[in-house]
Amino acid sequence: MTVAFQSFSSDPCYNYESLVRPWRANNESGDYICDESFSWNGWYRLFYYGMNIQMSETCVSSYSCNTEYTLWLNGPHPQIEDGVVIREVCGNYYWGDCCNFKTKPIRVKACPGNYYVYELVNPQIWCSGYCTGNVLFPTF
Repeated sequence: MTVAFQSFSSDPCYNYESLVRPWRANNESGDYICDESFSWNGWYRLFYYGMNIQMSETCVSSYSCNTEYTLWLNGPHPQIEDGVVIREVCGNYYWGDCCNFKTKPIRVKACPGNYYVYELVNPQIWCSGYCTGNVLFPTF
């Protein structure tokens, strides 16, 4: 499904909140920061020390990203021509497979300028957190 926007102000590529939290990277660990305590509302663009970064598309080891239950995108990121897409979010914990549980799906959009925006929602899983990769993503 593709969504067309009537104006720049309604397009999430131009109407988002910057999420500058480098501890979300999958190469970070130590603290336990839990996303269910945040008030998610709207679209977010992810940054890692000032650089664009995307959510992980592969399983992230539990206790990475400074959280206990790691959340990752179960599916590929869209291309610009795909518009807004809905993606499943998997959660990993140290037992079982990498998708021990699923949270509410999120919406994702590829934007001009080689970045993504995400409509993040409360994961409703105790001490879970959305994880990002630790490298910049390729250009579209």
